[in-house]
Amino acid sequence: MSNRRFFSQLLMLTLLTGVVLVFIHIFQPFEPYRMLSLVGLLFFAALTASIYLPAAKAALSKDKNAFTRLVMLFTFVKMFLTGALVIGYHRIFQPADNLFLIPFFLTYIVFTSFETIFMSKLGKVKAR
Repeated sequence: MSNRRFFSQLLMLTLLTGVVLVFIHIFQPFEPYRMLSLVGLLFFAALTASIYLPAAKAALSKDKNAFTRLVMLFTFVKMFLTGALVIGYHRIFQPADNLFLIPFFLTYIVFTSFETIFMSKLGKVKAR
């Protein structure tokens, strides 16, 4: 996967997810959580973009374990930061219900699926 193709797909995915989130927030129960959804969208897009170049480099490395270590580290960091964001939001804003989790984790699932697809493609690249 070329850099240009990856970043154009990431941009399209981010825009499409943003449109879906705008639609979801039209409905009253989700309306108060627009800002969290925007922060989540930008957070996951930035996180996905930040892993691509190191992953592409690790996939081409002669060290066969470099890519696996990077994926494991990234997965741990992503889960930790996601949990911290959700817990921090809940403690700071004390929402009346847990509906804020639906659009947030929808975004999480979309970006995690995209990452799985591009990481699988990168993992098949032959080392130099």
